[in-house]
Amino acid sequence: MGSGLNANFLPHEEDVDFINEYVNLHNDIRGSVFPAGSNLRFMTWDVALSRTARAWGKKCLYQRNTHLDKAYESHPVFNGIGENMWVGPENEFTARIAIRSWHEEKKSYNFQNDTCLEYENCSHYIQLVWDNSYKVGCAVTPCRRIGNIHFAALFICNYAPGGTLTRRPYQAGAVCSQCDNADRCTDFLCNYQFWYPPWEVPRPLVCDPLCLFAIFLRGACFMLCVIVVFVIQSRFPDVLAEKQMLSDSRRFSTEEEMRSKEEEEGETEGASEEGEEEEDEG
Repeated sequence: MGSGLNANFLPHEEDVDFINEYVNLHNDIRGSVFPAGSNLRFMTWDVALSRTARAWGKKCLYQRNTHLDKAYESHPVFNGIGENMWVGPENEFTARIAIRSWHEEKKSYNFQNDTCLEYENCSHYIQLVWDNSYKVGCAVTPCRRIGNIHFAALFICNYAPGGTLTRRPYQAGAVCSQCDNADRCTDFLCNYQFWYPPWEVPRPLVCDPLCLFAIFLRGACFMLCVIVVFVIQSRFPDVLAEKQMLSDSRRFSTEEEMRSKEEEEGETEGASEEGEEEEDEG
């Protein structure tokens, strides 16, 4: 079970600094692979993946999450979630130490042959640099004991889409040379910065090229209207004056008509009253 006693010494998965540090560490490693990768995707944070990491971490078990391969049990959209785990003394935990330990497995991995040294584990490194993984969510949990480690920290990162051991983790070649046409090369990684899953909360405020064009067009139309009005006023200064005079004339005409109508109604009422008086006298 999670201890909770020393939880304040470990970062929370909703902390902005925590998120930025872990995502940046992943992208730094992915962007500096050797041989260089032509199709690795830029990673961004995923709240659902971090919640799954937190939920499994509370069990304080240094073993694979048994729910990752079950449909929609670890994420509302993705299936086949990837996972990396690290465990160590709580007072020794840092993001860099944990993630770099996965990266160290590269020494046992042969990219050309797609093989790992016998009796060695390369799965953490392969997931770390898996080309198609572009979402990551991590959490670190304090545990009273895991194995022989007392007051341990269990660090878990989940990835979507998850990697496999069926091929090389990425395609070697000039960086970003196999990105999609709409992608931008960011830190040597393929990044489509204007797309976000519709279920991501909070949703980032972004404006794609079409959005930027619409904003520019609206601004240009507004400025054009201002210029047209200015030119008309400069060349035809009497136009507005004539419109004002016409408006005043119509207003005066309307007032006179209303006054005449009131006078006529008054005269009619007076004549009616006189007729009634004559009838009474008769």
